[in-house]
Amino acid sequence: MVSVEKWKVWGSVVEVDVTEGAALPEAAALIAAVIDEAESVCDIHRGDAEIHAVNLSQGAPVKVSRRMSALLRSALWAARMTDGVVNPLATESPDEDLIPTVHPEPSFLDVQIDDDVVFAPWGASFDITDTAKADTVDRAAELVARQLECGAAVRIGDVIATAGHCPAGGWQIPVPGDGEVELVNGTAMATAVAPPVTEPPTTTEWETVTVIADDALWAYAASVAALARGIGAIRWIEQHELRARLVDRSGRVYTTESW
Repeated sequence: MVSVEKWKVWGSVVEVDVTEGAALPEAAALIAAVIDEAESVCDIHRGDAEIHAVNLSQGAPVKVSRRMSALLRSALWAARMTDGVVNPLATESPDEDLIPTVHPEPSFLDVQIDDDVVFAPWGASFDITDTAKADTVDRAAELVARQLECGAAVRIGDVIATAGHCPAGGWQIPVPGDGEVELVNGTAMATAVAPPVTEPPTTTEWETVTVIADDALWAYAASVAALARGIGAIRWIEQHELRARLVDRSGRVYTTESW
């Protein structure tokens, strides 16, 4: 029997499911600590977050904590895997007008990390909240399963990861608009939802994309990238051998063969 606890933090609903009821309080505490650690370093809405030091470095190398370094690496990996669709740099810099014209527009490809030293180009401003949440889901699920020796499913927002042994009947995870799907233990799922449109789209556009992958970071990145790729998303997902369910603006459903 699975025991469940939910709460809200970091602007998202957090849920933990464990296969051992007695482990639930400790599991929730472990997850809360992992989230607090990530939020404290990269939440741009917190004045004391470490990411502000990176954003203020403006072309100078800056030493960061090990967790900050790991989250930045995850964000850059997601950017490379999606050809920049999942971009760790904010789309608009608050100091955009102050950037001298001699400097080219900053790109995630120009960011370098050497151990715990980050070098970002002049004008770069990071916002890695979403990839950090996905990375944290992976980290939290693995930590609970390892330390408490139970099965765990951890969700932050629309991203969920599983670890440890699965419950009787497997992990039955709700899919928006499609009942439930069974997640193989140790895999993850993410759903990207398109913002509302005021006019009918002229090309194929997706309403939601749900992706199942080996980890939550990749599931999140792939779902967001597919959402932006239009009809080409299906081929792109198949090339990466991912399980996916896509719903277009007209409500038509497309699934990969492995779904």
